[in-house]
Amino acid sequence: MNKIIFAFIISLWGLQNIYPARISRPNPRAVAMSIIDSGNIRVFYALNAVDIKKTETYDDLQRLEIGTKISKYFSHFVYNSDSLISEWAKLNKGRQSVPRWMGDRGKDDNWSEYYYTDYFKDFSAGKLTEYVRMPWGGLPDFQCSGNIPVQEWTIEDDTLTIAGYLCQKATCRFGGRDFIAWFTPSIPISNGPWKFGGLPGLILKVYDNDKLYTFECIRIENNKEKYPIKMHNYNNHTNIKREKLLELYNKIHDDYHKVAGINFTYTTPPPPKVPYHPLELE
Repeated sequence: MNKIIFAFIISLWGLQNIYPARISRPNPRAVAMSIIDSGNIRVFYALNAVDIKKTETYDDLQRLEIGTKISKYFSHFVYNSDSLISEWAKLNKGRQSVPRWMGDRGKDDNWSEYYYTDYFKDFSAGKLTEYVRMPWGGLPDFQCSGNIPVQEWTIEDDTLTIAGYLCQKATCRFGGRDFIAWFTPSIPISNGPWKFGGLPGLILKVYDNDKLYTFECIRIENNKEKYPIKMHNYNNHTNIKREKLLELYNKIHDDYHKVAGINFTYTTPPPPKVPYHPLELE
């Protein structure tokens, strides 16, 4: 049996030099949170779905919660995993090491700032704050705050039905990329996935011209009773300017081990890097 296990480990070592290098996901976090607002509408978006009907083909499943004054955008997959691990830890009472992941996940097993960042839009203050959890290693977590981004949209006549809603086309240039969005006037909320908003209706689908990133609504929950919108304690997050944060993302994707302070040496040629295409180029 030991020989079989050893052979399996050796095979994994060989595989890591064939497949692209991965950036380790951070450790799970506690799910204790405070209530900051309440809302009726939740919107779920598939990120880079191969088949919109199969969640396992998504890079991530993400969630927009829209409150009276604040909206929150975050990874549904990551949130569910943290919740399951928190419950697991309670049941096991520390008798075993904590798992790194539990529950559903997408096709991408890599760390990404697009999976591990919580985005809060405070409409009363006109501010967007990003709280990002860095990959496993020696990096602190960061927070970045600024004005809610403004996209200069051009609304066009084309229409498309998404998640049962008739949508209208709009285009803009934002962060150095050209984007196409589909919004529905049936839900007159000026919001959308990630940092997008500013249209006379909820954005249900948006993608860049190169289709590197596609956010597409898979369902909308419109609750009769208001649900609480919650916020983690981000006191351990270090303030950073947006330009420095974008620079750090590039460095992480270029040489994760070096930036994270991990002493790692390959005995064979290292695997190829995972291609990195940031949404924001400027």
